Amino acid sequence: MGQVSEKFSGGFMNFSSALGVIAAIVVFGVAIFTSTSSREIFLDPHGILIVIGGTMAAAFLCFPVSTFPQMVKVVIRKFLGKYGHRHANAIREIVEMSKTQKEDAQLFREKIPQIKTDFLRDGLKLLVDGGMNDKQLDAILKKRADVQFRRHQKEANIFKTLAKFPPAFGLMGTTIGMIALLQSLGSADAYSRLGPAMAIGLVATLYGIALANFVFIPLGENLAKLNEEDELLRELVIDGIRLLRAQEHPLVVEEFLVSYLNPTERHKLQAKAS
Repeated sequence: MGQVSEKFSGGFMNFSSALGVIAAIVVFGVAIFTSTSSREIFLDPHGILIVIGGTMAAAFLCFPVSTFPQMVKVVIRKFLGKYGHRHANAIREIVEMSKTQKEDAQLFREKIPQIKTDFLRDGLKLLVDGGMNDKQLDAILKKRADVQFRRHQKEANIFKTLAKFPPAFGLMGTTIGMIALLQSLGSADAYSRLGPAMAIGLVATLYGIALANFVFIPLGENLAKLNEEDELLRELVIDGIRLLRAQEHPLVVEEFLVSYLNPTERHKLQAKAS
């Protein structure tokens, strides 16, 4: 197989997330606007207060306040991050470093700061700095990869935990509305108020279901999936550093590392390189 092409290294904004947000807004908006002519009923302040306020209160009870600015950064990173071809990019960088290693050891050191894959750059710095044997270096890289995986998994689990709260508080809002409705049934105009009052009471449940299923659950699942991809990337890098340490031939390095790609990605890589 030939050299990994530079053309395959371009990243891209996470358009799938942006598309998901737009689709959710469209679905929710169309459902509301086509269900009734009295659309103002969906702007019930009591339902909004109970669902959003209750979810925030429960979140503060579950997690430290310092967690939430970090979660905002995670969401921004999720929407603006570049996830395209990361594994192929890492392979390309490792193969290039392997070729440089064969040609010029000093240039190999000088090119390390230019590497864009963070975990690879840090690992190569440890490799060239010396001061540890092979077993110690492998243990350090494995430990860093494991810690990173657990930290990212924790971020995903926070969103999955938050997803439990909105439906529960939506049901609470509906229950409060039903209690108020039943309390007023003895009044003279109770029959005429029955339908509108029940509709308002159910709006809180709608808010809770929408917030959980359009926001928290998708974010949690997506972060978990990205974490699995990151774990695979770190495993690829650790193997790449072992191959560089053993000073294997660049073709051996490349053929070994492309095993991390699925058949479709390998086919694309070969097509770009040819």
